[in-house]
Amino acid sequence: MSKWIRAMTDLGPTRIRVQSICAYQYIKEDADEGEVLLIYTADNTLFEVHENVSGVLDILDTHFENDFMN
Repeated sequence: MSKWIRAMTDLGPTRIRVQSICAYQYIKEDADEGEVLLIYTADNTLFEVHENVSGVLDILDTHFENDFMN
């Protein structure tokens, strides 16, 4: 069964298949700008998440926690 996340991007609500994610990056911007989460997929697509960044980041961290190599 595929797992999907729903994220609000510049284009509107977007569903991203978790298995297609290669990397993600959390960026804390200036105080006026807030935060952004960049999600990179296997087909070189870049998604910029600007809303509910912490929620999406928690989902991804939980999903990939066992795959992290320290």
